[in-house]
Amino acid sequence: MYSDKENVNILTALLVQHGVRHIVVCPGSRNSALSHNFNEHPDIICHPSTDERSAGFLALGIALQTKDQPVAVCVTSGSALLNVLPAVAEADYQRCGIVVISADRPSQWIDQLDGQTLPQTGVLNTFVAKAVNLPEPHNDEERWYCNRLINEAFIALKRTNRPVHINIPISEPFFSFTTNELTEQRKVEYYDWNDTSSKDRVISQISNGKRPMMVFGQLSKGIIDNELAKIEQKLICLHEPLSAAGLPNSMTDQMLSVLEDDCTDYIPDLVIYFGRHTVSKRLRHFLRKLPIDTTIIMVDDDGELHDVSMNATMLAHGNTATVLSDIIGYYSNHKVLTDSQYLNSWQQLKERVSERHSQYTPAYSSMKAVNLFEELYGNEIVHYANSMSVRLGAIYTTSQYRYCNRGVNGIEGSLSTAAGMSLALHNECNPKKVFCVIGDLSFFYDENALWQQQLTGNLRILLLNNYEGGIFRNLKGLEQSPARNTLVAGSHRVSAEGICQQFGLTYRRVTTDQELQEGMEWLGNVESKRPVVLEVITDAQEDETIFKNYFINLKYK
Repeated sequence: MYSDKENVNILTALLVQHGVRHIVVCPGSRNSALSHNFNEHPDIICHPSTDERSAGFLALGIALQTKDQPVAVCVTSGSALLNVLPAVAEADYQRCGIVVISADRPSQWIDQLDGQTLPQTGVLNTFVAKAVNLPEPHNDEERWYCNRLINEAFIALKRTNRPVHINIPISEPFFSFTTNELTEQRKVEYYDWNDTSSKDRVISQISNGKRPMMVFGQLSKGIIDNELAKIEQKLICLHEPLSAAGLPNSMTDQMLSVLEDDCTDYIPDLVIYFGRHTVSKRLRHFLRKLPIDTTIIMVDDDGELHDVSMNATMLAHGNTATVLSDIIGYYSNHKVLTDSQYLNSWQQLKERVSERHSQYTPAYSSMKAVNLFEELYGNEIVHYANSMSVRLGAIYTTSQYRYCNRGVNGIEGSLSTAAGMSLALHNECNPKKVFCVIGDLSFFYDENALWQQQLTGNLRILLLNNYEGGIFRNLKGLEQSPARNTLVAGSHRVSAEGICQQFGLTYRRVTTDQELQEGMEWLGNVESKRPVVLEVITDAQEDETIFKNYFINLKYK
């Protein structure tokens, strides 16, 4: 029988699945559930050691001989953890990956004069590749988080051959052992793309996929090119303007908005994920609802796990451009038995939503402004601000790469980033225009970007001003709160005209459909020595209605 502590059981199962066979166990009450589990599991050999200082070096000695099998040392809470530091430092300098497991008191008792209770998280950070603090799970998301943290620790160990630290708070009572058997945990396998055998194992998994899908989050410009078009008849590729250049809009968000809960024909059995953030929340939800037996390969330049799908099974550590080129080469040179019904379902869905997309002409709104902007300036260098601006851009950008501060997704700094791009691309003889599409809250928050005296007329700003954070109108349920407009959405009645006068910018304001057409052409063509701002004034409620009607129109003709 195993402990009834879920984090202890998840850790025990993953230790075994990641190949840990030897654990040096030190005495204590707080780690008793861990000690019990390790002793109970038939695949774990326990080595008792009373002195934690010696225990760490015992683990190091075992690890030096077992090589490919990671070795763990388990200590109780408090000063016990501090006593393994010399051994961890030595293991780090020898590049020998040992796993330090420390039981801990619940965080609320730290610094409350409770015995053997001190801040344990991070105390070994100088000498470990990664330190994680496990939750005490109460729901599926917390169980996934616990699982993910342990997998991340083992990936860091395998990637660097350095020690890792797993800290595990355990609440009382911890002497209850009622679990019959451990459940199989999701193990994320780590593969180094530069290692031929490791790369071959990933390719082998890819070759088994009959319903393959590639997903691209934000990437640096130039990584995805027209080569991808050669294999789209063999697999589904979902990308956004923040990742792709030279490719038609994949209509990712639009297609996923049409799919209902019953979407069996569209479910992949293999997903290869490149890049970082996606704009589409629907895409993230789609990935997180995939069956548990789906093979999900995350590709990362740094070898770090970013479990967007909440169900990653493999991490391929390698240069994104190289990995992508190798996989495209595989699909180009090999006969792949892709499920034809799966491919046809996605292709027909894209054709359907593309047709309905082209038939929808929005009335005067922020959406209409971005639509017109992309029609006129689709080949230009464009930086989108976060929130509704980039979401509208993702709908209408066709084949050009788009910049966006998507790393943290904050509203701050978008105008400054675009301003910096314009400075870098300014040339007296042939200045390249940089366009910034930005909402009102982002613009006013970052207005000091315009203080920069070196800015010139190659910076062109499309300001979508509906007098509030319009994206909050699309959050279901928030409309019931009387605080939505004033406290959540930041409603205001501020125009940019005075700011533009203050900084000596060229400014124009539009409020009607006819003015929008004329103003949009003016935005790109007017001669100016200072940045140019076109402020499009719209109604937030009307913007919301038109945006929602667009997606309704995709679903129902």
